[in-house]
Amino acid sequence: MSRDPSEPVRVLHVDDDPDFAELAATFLEREDVRLAVDTATDATEALDRLATDAYDCVVSDYDMPGRSGIEFLEAVRETDPSLPFILFTGKGSEEVASDAISAGVTDYLQKEAGTDQYAVLANRILNAVEHDRSRRLVERSERRLRKIVDSLSHFLFVVDDGTYLLANEPLAAFHGTTVEALEGASVTDVLDEASAERFRRDAEEIRETGESKRISEIELTGATGETRVFEPRLLPYDVTEGDGNAVLGIAIDVTERNERERKLDRARERMQLALDQTQSIVFEIDFDTGAVVRHGTYGRFFDHRPEEIPTWQEHCEKAVHPDDRAAFRRFHRELIEGDRDRGEIEYRTVPDPETGEYRWISATVDVDGAPGRRAVGISRDVTERVRRERRLEALHETTQELMAADRCERVAEIGVEAAREILGLEMNSVHLRDEDDSGLVPVAYTEDLADLIGEPPTFTGEGSIAWRSFERGEAFAVDDVRDDPDVYDPDSAMRSELYLPLGQDGLLIAGSTRPSAFDEQDLVLGKILAGNLATALEQVSRTQRLRARERELARRNEHLESFANILSHDLRGPLNVAMGQLELTMAECDNEHLPTVQRSLERMETLIEDLLTLAREGDTLGEVESVDLAALVRTCWRTVETGGATLDVRTERTLVADRSRLRQVIENLLRNAVEHGSPGGRPSDGLTITVGDMAEGFYVADDGSGIPLADREAVFDTGYSTASDGTGLGLRIVERIAGAHGWEVSVDEGADGGTRIEVIDVENGATRPPD
Repeated sequence: MSRDPSEPVRVLHVDDDPDFAELAATFLEREDVRLAVDTATDATEALDRLATDAYDCVVSDYDMPGRSGIEFLEAVRETDPSLPFILFTGKGSEEVASDAISAGVTDYLQKEAGTDQYAVLANRILNAVEHDRSRRLVERSERRLRKIVDSLSHFLFVVDDGTYLLANEPLAAFHGTTVEALEGASVTDVLDEASAERFRRDAEEIRETGESKRISEIELTGATGETRVFEPRLLPYDVTEGDGNAVLGIAIDVTERNERERKLDRARERMQLALDQTQSIVFEIDFDTGAVVRHGTYGRFFDHRPEEIPTWQEHCEKAVHPDDRAAFRRFHRELIEGDRDRGEIEYRTVPDPETGEYRWISATVDVDGAPGRRAVGISRDVTERVRRERRLEALHETTQELMAADRCERVAEIGVEAAREILGLEMNSVHLRDEDDSGLVPVAYTEDLADLIGEPPTFTGEGSIAWRSFERGEAFAVDDVRDDPDVYDPDSAMRSELYLPLGQDGLLIAGSTRPSAFDEQDLVLGKILAGNLATALEQVSRTQRLRARERELARRNEHLESFANILSHDLRGPLNVAMGQLELTMAECDNEHLPTVQRSLERMETLIEDLLTLAREGDTLGEVESVDLAALVRTCWRTVETGGATLDVRTERTLVADRSRLRQVIENLLRNAVEHGSPGGRPSDGLTITVGDMAEGFYVADDGSGIPLADREAVFDTGYSTASDGTGLGLRIVERIAGAHGWEVSVDEGADGGTRIEVIDVENGATRPPD
């Protein structure tokens, strides 16, 4: 690279002698006009300059206060490993030079007397900068070349003496490795033995002849196990001047092209088979003229001779259903204009003028030849398949309608319409069981069948019906929608009926006056339809039972709310007055009977609170969440009057529960243990209450007096209490709240002889309020 006299070179000169630094800057700029020199008096100032300004070279003294020139060099190298750095120092020694080289110095120059040294320094600066710029230019060129090579979709590589010198990203990705790992690897380490040997022979031939070579298709298996087909081209390549031993290769993936060719071959084979069997129409289209050459059963499909419709345009106008002509033209335009090279289209034929019936045709077309001016294809009659698909679509739509039905009568209406649309039956009806189970009555029909078949068969068991035969032809019946039907000579029947039970709730009767009305597909679709109708009837009967239950719950809630209002207002009001009057009386006089009255009133207040809990909250839940049982137990313990009792927490369980309702459970269980586990029903010293884990839940146990075995069945009954002032509702509330969560509560004897209340099934507890 030659020096450009117009390109500036910015230099930062660092010396603790500012006069020397300025003098050096002046002489350097005189030596070469490209040099522009800034000065700094210490390493700290210089590093600040380098952080904010761009410099091409740094010239630094060695012996400076603070950081030495070597330490300054090391700091520069941390941020810019390649910036030219010249150590210009008056302290010359082998040790300093060695340290500078170890730290990555670009050049080393010792200060001398006189001004000639600046010419040398200027030359050293320009050489270092020129070398650095050349290196950066080469690196940029290499990066651009690498980007171009890696952007190619084909494989590109250079191999010299069996070793990859160059490889691109697509090639490395195919072999499941990186470019860095591939470059330097041996061909034998990358390719299988046979492929590597073939490449060695081809490379040897190219080195001997000096000519490029196109290799026939080869198959390679990549890292994913997928086998692809490639078409490589190898060329001689000079790695260095005059060295032609390397090989440059470009490999094109032709897998998709070959697959297209194989598909075209298969299409020709199918057309030949169709021609041999004469069960399809084989045709060729000339896109330039529109002419069509046909072979096969064209006349049977379209009621025209092939010569009467010589072009595809005339075929569109005379043989294609009017509603499908636009799609037919668009399909052919895409083939002609090259927007597609193959495709399939389904269309209807022109309707019969008398019956209005038409047929469905499926045509598969492949463009033949690179210019895309010719196409070959096969047409097949797919009428029966399309009709089956349409019937299945209708069955699916019927299923959606049945899922949305909210009345049994609506289910019956859908069933009648589906039997006509899906099974093609003119006469059909649905009979549903009467509300008083007196029999089956028709609730929906297309034609009343009573005159033809009399009363419908009666149920004889779990969803089965009795065999029946009728005057007008034989009937066949289905005992159960899962069983195969028995068919009685349908070919000779003038009329046939199909009986399909709808579970325990009804019967579908479908009839037809056409001979052989029911084929195998009719029976299959009929079974599915009957099953869907039975499921819909069951669901509707359940949306109805649920509504009845909701009405009953609403009535019950009204009663409970009325009861709660009586407790809250009609009883609590007078009770508050009585308690207030008692307090005034006890303040004015001392009577031995007044404390007894006070305890009775307090017990009434507690009873009202518990009854309100049962009436208003009962077995309902609010928002559920994860609850730390141990933390909740300790919180509840602080709110319960415990006297001298002791709490022992042995649980690490987390429950999914309504936190406020679970707190009521824990408080009631703790209060119950304190009040009923102690002699006389009052807290006493020495009582220990334990809350611990068990396999399916948790327990609350005490070591008190316990509950007699004969009374354990009654502890959850409303009003049961062993304490003289108890309400008998505490454990009843516990049972109701636990039940709302899906848990069960039981009572047993504790390990230390007291009472143990167990709450189980909490692992499978509710995560949302029950329906």
